[in-house]
Amino acid sequence: MLSPFTARVVLAARIKGIKHKILMPKDGMKSPTFLKMNPLGKMPVIKDGGVTLFESAVIIEYLEAKYKKKRLVPAVAKAAGQARLIGALFQEYVQGPVFPLFRQVDPSKRDQAVVDAKMAELNTALDIAEKMISAKPYAAGAKITIADCFAVPTLFWVQGTLSLLGVEKPLGNRKKLTKYWAKAQKDKLLGGLLKDMDAAFKQWQGR
Repeated sequence: MLSPFTARVVLAARIKGIKHKILMPKDGMKSPTFLKMNPLGKMPVIKDGGVTLFESAVIIEYLEAKYKKKRLVPAVAKAAGQARLIGALFQEYVQGPVFPLFRQVDPSKRDQAVVDAKMAELNTALDIAEKMISAKPYAAGAKITIADCFAVPTLFWVQGTLSLLGVEKPLGNRKKLTKYWAKAQKDKLLGGLLKDMDAAFKQWQGR
């Protein structure tokens, strides 16, 4: 469960108490069987009875609409919009530069111009996240929301990728993000997900 996209959906399911199984495509993501489920050949994909969906954000919204317990989206419009906005920021603008940076972790193949450009993008997005995030104690306030489903897996990748690039403090001096990250690691649900992602990351490193 190293993929932040899959991790988002898993976290949403865990928060809502939905029973689920995580399965890798038997013959790979480009197999005819899997491509029938997702023609893009990517994960995650969800099968729920007769419903098959792909794209993590769509899947999370589906789970929220179908399973009413432990709502991920606040009932009040303003709070709902804020939670979704924080989630979108992490999904699009924080996560966006991370994978290009991850492809630069090998010093022998590193393009410093790419690193510099993507680090600038990432730092801009993190500065915005620092202003928007609540960290009291969750991303959008006192309760866990859809914002955390996007923030936590993304920050895992920020921490891991920048550490491999030799950045000592991936979150810099951003106090709210640092506080949020520390609390997430201790939280039962968020911390549990991070432990699973860390185990998958170590397995990937040792392959």
